[in-house]
Amino acid sequence: MAKSSIELLDSFGRKLKGLEQTRKKQEILFSNGKLVLRDTEEVYAALFLGVMVSFEALIEDLFIGLLSGKVFSRYSNINVRVKIHTNTVAREVILQERKFFNWIPYNNTKNIAKIFFTGGRPFSLVTTDNEKHIDKCLTIRHAIAHKSRHAVSKFQREVLGSLSLTPREKGAKSFLRAQFSANPPTIYYEQLVGELFRIASKLC
Repeated sequence: MAKSSIELLDSFGRKLKGLEQTRKKQEILFSNGKLVLRDTEEVYAALFLGVMVSFEALIEDLFIGLLSGKVFSRYSNINVRVKIHTNTVAREVILQERKFFNWIPYNNTKNIAKIFFTGGRPFSLVTTDNEKHIDKCLTIRHAIAHKSRHAVSKFQREVLGSLSLTPREKGAKSFLRAQFSANPPTIYYEQLVGELFRIASKLC
């Protein structure tokens, strides 16, 4: 039986909620002196990597599900240009002998969506600002996970830019805990993840 794209969104939301509960617990431990700052930042890094893995999985599940007919969209103008009836075949068609497909940078998803869906919908509904946010999150992920000179340099150039931060907050892991907004009190991790969920809502 086909499932609604809203079910995929709900599942993604539950994953984010679970990660958020972990974040709040470790902040309590930190404020009580049970965790040092370095350990707290490591937790943030792990949480953010988890968010990015879940977001990319959502895109893949939605794309393959819509393509195979195993997922139906709340949008009425989603039309598949190629008839495929199983997820297995859909994956084979997308991969084309590759071991995996990188759904982000998001331009990858947009380009392949034009092939399989009329007008690339719903993946073309992502705005330029949305796409920039996704790619910004990817840049942060690379700076955390790879730590190469190129990844760090791109993070400093495209994410930090001219932001007014302390020297420590200019590190990718520390940046996640830096203040994004004073009213309401919001850190960059919350802003980044919140916007990803809004983009996921648009897709689903």
